[in-house]
Amino acid sequence: MPLWGITTSDESKPKYLTTEEKTRTYADATGWKIDKTVGSRVQTELLVAVSGGNNLATALAAADITAVYFKDASYDQGDTGTVVVVWNERVDVTSGATLSVTGSVDGAITATSGAVTDSNKAEFTFTVPNTTQDLSIGAQTISGTIVDDGTSTVSDKAFVTGDRIGATGTGTYADISVA
Repeated sequence: MPLWGITTSDESKPKYLTTEEKTRTYADATGWKIDKTVGSRVQTELLVAVSGGNNLATALAAADITAVYFKDASYDQGDTGTVVVVWNERVDVTSGATLSVTGSVDGAITATSGAVTDSNKAEFTFTVPNTTQDLSIGAQTISGTIVDDGTSTVSDKAFVTGDRIGATGTGTYADISVA
């Protein structure tokens, strides 16, 4: 079993990475890369080089969603909440793309993204309800236009329950609370 995937049938990020490291990892023409913060700068490290003239991003086809999570572990009433969506390649997201957060009291809450280019992550923000309740992210399809970076190839916009990971990009998924 390989330690990473390089085809549409197995497009997995390097398997030895932590859950959080995988949220910073993406494929491009040269291989699997990770963004790391060193001091105050973000630097990109090539983890797995793909040789033989293969373009890993092309070999994987359209970018796929690999994780969805709340940016913070809890929110206070009236805060601005954030849901982060992670792809296995860099994508471009149009301003106004939306997804839904479910409140145990208020029901559907719309989270909206600003324009994103050349990133493997998009942040969708929403106003946290002014009542005590639990918030969750269910399986759904994101609205709006999302394409592979610099192309017109339509990226994955649907995610399933298994794509959800713990708040702040780590661990096992759980609902979060509004205090």
